[in-house]
Amino acid sequence: MPLLTLNLLENANSFTNEGLAKAILAEKDSGQWKFAIFSLVQAIELALKEKLRREHYALIYLDVDKHKNTVSLRQAAARLRKLADISIGEPDMDAIHKAVDWRNRIVHHEFNFSTDAAKSVFATLFGFLSDFYRIQFGESLAHQVGSDNWREAILITDYAADLFRRAQLRLVDEGITEDMIWSCPQCGRNAFVIQDRIDTCYACTYQEYVEMCVDCKNYFFELDMDQVLVTRAGKDETELLCRDCYDDWEEELHYYDDR
Repeated sequence: MPLLTLNLLENANSFTNEGLAKAILAEKDSGQWKFAIFSLVQAIELALKEKLRREHYALIYLDVDKHKNTVSLRQAAARLRKLADISIGEPDMDAIHKAVDWRNRIVHHEFNFSTDAAKSVFATLFGFLSDFYRIQFGESLAHQVGSDNWREAILITDYAADLFRRAQLRLVDEGITEDMIWSCPQCGRNAFVIQDRIDTCYACTYQEYVEMCVDCKNYFFELDMDQVLVTRAGKDETELLCRDCYDDWEEELHYYDDR
C-alpha cells in the first residue's frame, strides 16, 4: 500500500484548501464553519512550524534535544519572535491567540457562534496566513489553493471587511466614544460597545454583559469575573470582582484564616 507523504508546508496547504472547501459548504450549512476555522488554524500552526524548521529543524520540537513532541501554535509564534528574531506584530499575535481560542472552543467546549462572527474570524485568520506566506516564504498563498477556493476566500474577506466598515459608520452615527469601544471577544473586531449598557458588537452582533468590579471600579466582561459572597448589614450579598481583585481577596481571606 503506497504511503501518503506530506512535508509541513504541503500539509499546511492541504488544511488551507480543506478550510476553504468547508467555508464554501458553510454558505448552505452553517455547522461547517467550525470545520472551516479548525482547518485554517491547523494550517497556520503548520506554516509557523515550517518557518521554524527552515531556521533549524530542532526548533519545531518542544524539547530541542529529544525531538519527540512538537511545539504548540503559541509556542511556535513565541520561538519565531525570540529565537529566530522574526518580527510578528501585535495584530498578528492577536490573530494567533484568537486562532488558539477558537480551536479550543471548537474542540473542548459547547460551540455557539453567529455566521457573521465565524466569517469575520475566518477572514482575520486567512489574512494572517496569506501575509505570512508572502513575507516569510516569499510566495503567494493563492498559488497553493484552487481557484474556486481562492475566489471564496476573497468573498469572505470582503464580506467581513464590509461588516466592520458598516459597524464603524454606526459607531460614528450613534456618537459612541472611543473609550466605550472594546475588542469583541467573538470576532476580534474593535466594535464591541459598552456605552449605555449596549454590550453588543456592532460587527458580528455578539452580546455579553459587562460589569464593574466592586473593588477596582473598572469594567470587565462578566464571564471574566468571579462572584464572592459578602455580608453587609447582616445580609448576604453576591458581588463581582475582576480576576486580579479576586486573587487579592483570596489572599487576604487566607491571611486572616491562618492567624
